Amino acid sequence: MRDDVSLSALSGTPPASKQTASTFIQTIMSRRSRELLIALLYCSPALIIFALFTYFPFFRAIFLSLHVTNPAGQPVAFNGVDYYLRVLNFDGSGRTEYLESIVTSFQFMLMVVPFVIIISVALALLATTRVRGIKIFRTIFTSTVAISLSSAGLIWALIYNPSTKATVWLVDLLNVNTPSLLGSNATALPAVAALTIWAGIGFNFIISLAGLQAIPSDLYESAAIDGAGRWKTFRYITLPMLSPTLLFLIVIGTIGALQAFTQFYLLIPDSPNTVFVYETYRAFWYDNRYGLASAMSIIIFIILVVLTAIQYRVLERRVHYQ
Repeated sequence: MRDDVSLSALSGTPPASKQTASTFIQTIMSRRSRELLIALLYCSPALIIFALFTYFPFFRAIFLSLHVTNPAGQPVAFNGVDYYLRVLNFDGSGRTEYLESIVTSFQFMLMVVPFVIIISVALALLATTRVRGIKIFRTIFTSTVAISLSSAGLIWALIYNPSTKATVWLVDLLNVNTPSLLGSNATALPAVAALTIWAGIGFNFIISLAGLQAIPSDLYESAAIDGAGRWKTFRYITLPMLSPTLLFLIVIGTIGALQAFTQFYLLIPDSPNTVFVYETYRAFWYDNRYGLASAMSIIIFIILVVLTAIQYRVLERRVHYQ
């Protein structure tokens, strides 16, 4: 053995053990390279789709937001961050319509997200009761999933018609100066929020019901043996165990509410008091200000990223994972 080592040292070749280790490492690396290549080939259709319809438009929007564009959408002059300053009213122009639309978006989010989650969780708790015919009610609660937001918008537009008796009763009750709830700035946003809550109950109900059914029944049996009432059971068992589901619904609901567009386009397209995404649509399609619209889209993206990070940072401390 010593002779082999000395001969290998004199000849400049590594020992047999080192050769075996290097060969093994090369085999592993070549195997991983082949597996990586095969994985990339399988993922290539999805990667191409993401590159064409997600990443390229995103970086193109960043590029256009820094330039003045012609009516064809081609950049003609570098504009820097002037569009961002204009949207946030930092340019000294005194135009606050874009900043007000951001505030309106947050108001709409606060009107929608808490109520749709509370209603969905309440319906999910009701759907977990063991009574006869509960499956029928589960089907009813999830029915809004099968209705698109555009179809729901048309249905609620008919409901909000001034000739509808329910609308007339609400107009008289709220003492609105216009015959329609959508015609008043004070009631237009809550009216659209009511549609959004109704349309979002189905999805939130399904997720909440799945979260409730994942809670071990042993916990409820132990609570019943200890004499805990319904409120204490909900407070100390159901709510903590449902907290991961609630975090998911809050984050997804916040993103969806801040990106709301269809219901505003169908119900109040000419309202001066609208959300930020609809203002972005107007700037792009009506005014042909592609650079400004691109800057607005980047701003809403940054807002969503920051808000999601804050929600995870603050709410995840109260989340109880099994």
